[in-house]
Amino acid sequence: MTGLIDHLEAHLGQIGQGYRGDAFTPEGVTIARFGPDSPWTGASTLATVGLSRHHLARSGSRGLHQELLMHFTAAKEPSNAAGILFQVAAELIDRGHGLRRGEVVGPRESLFRRGKTTALYAAVPVYLPDSFAVCREANRTIVLTWLVPITTDEAEVVGKQGWRAFEDALVARDPDLTDIERDSIFL
Repeated sequence: MTGLIDHLEAHLGQIGQGYRGDAFTPEGVTIARFGPDSPWTGASTLATVGLSRHHLARSGSRGLHQELLMHFTAAKEPSNAAGILFQVAAELIDRGHGLRRGEVVGPRESLFRRGKTTALYAAVPVYLPDSFAVCREANRTIVLTWLVPITTDEAEVVGKQGWRAFEDALVARDPDLTDIERDSIFL
């Protein structure tokens, strides 16, 4: 068993920067920024730290302790990425339950100042080793969920056909999911 920070740094590299929220962000939640070039060359990663202190219910289970992360192409990392993570964390705490695999947050207006993404897709962090997906601490297990920026039509496919069909399409087309300016895989 290891602590969350040790777990994150073992897989993502050393924390390079941190962000504290303001009066509108959840108490005790911060954002850690890894990179540039973390966990691979040309990438940057942001992750919530502290969301897992909030016990989130999950249908059909006892509960969930969850942290969120996003990967970006380092050269295109949006300036509001930390704010997006704070906003999603606040929404999860307000509603009282975490994200399930395949759940979509949005669509809304454009998430970033450029690009076509309007929603976030909750995914297993497949760009990282399997050992990253769960952090086991002495008193809780933390699920690490990757928020993938997606377009409105991609969100509609998830809603109509389900997450398995969407993930099958991702595997078949193999887009760069760190690029917020990418086109929809369904064009």
